[in-house]
Amino acid sequence: MALIDNQGEPISRWWVMKSIEVLEKQKNLFSSAQMRQARVELIAGANRLKTIKSWLLAAQIIEGCGREHVITDFGKAIIANDPHLEKASTWWAFHLSICFSKRKEPYARFFISLEPIAKDWMPWEKIIKQVRAKAELQNYEKKVIEYCLSGIRRMFVGDRPLAELGLIESRKVRGQGIYVRLGEPLVSDEVIRHALALMRFHHFRNRISVDFSELLNAGLDRFLCLSPDTLRTKLRGISRMERWQNELSFTEAANLDSIAFGENLIPKKTLLVLLQESQDTWL
Repeated sequence: MALIDNQGEPISRWWVMKSIEVLEKQKNLFSSAQMRQARVELIAGANRLKTIKSWLLAAQIIEGCGREHVITDFGKAIIANDPHLEKASTWWAFHLSICFSKRKEPYARFFISLEPIAKDWMPWEKIIKQVRAKAELQNYEKKVIEYCLSGIRRMFVGDRPLAELGLIESRKVRGQGIYVRLGEPLVSDEVIRHALALMRFHHFRNRISVDFSELLNAGLDRFLCLSPDTLRTKLRGISRMERWQNELSFTEAANLDSIAFGENLIPKKTLLVLLQESQDTWL
């Protein structure tokens, strides 16, 4: 499993935008032969170039093609609908893309380790321990996981775009260290539908329906920073809208709610609706 080798650092809006701009003309931007030019173009040192490339790969904005990197269809859709990366919907798409990426760890496990109901504050050391408990991550040294997680946490502080969505809250307690919890973001129906489409594609591709509990076990509530009850209510409401009846239906039964997938619940379709129709949800 490939980790997000972020060098313990976050990525900025400008780095994402500038990288896409340069890669459109120069696919070998991140090659060793072009390191000097890349450092000039991106105003970044060698380690930060690794940070930038790692985040772009994890978010599936670029993909490797031999010694080159090309912009994916997802990356092209992002830049076509939001050239300056100013919309909240763009960064929701960025976040969800990482959650379902081949390079999602330890980003996805970071969210899954947090509590979605009471949203209690969790000590940083406990989060690191829970992330490392995942079978695929147990072979990595603690300092490696901690290094990656440090860069991930910093994506949600200061003026970073993901911080402005309100997905994660963190604080420092004197003498006790860092504490983190899920935030209270504004989650639009378009965000939920796209997240569900991604989960269907990556976890339940050959299924026509799933139990609601299976969505929770796969982390959908945590990726959206919603309590299970709130997510259930929102999915129920979406399924009752005539426009989305070809995407999903919600069936309620005693202690066993289920969701049936419709033919139009496809990531490419839900992504475009998210990028083009979702209202800004900046906090």
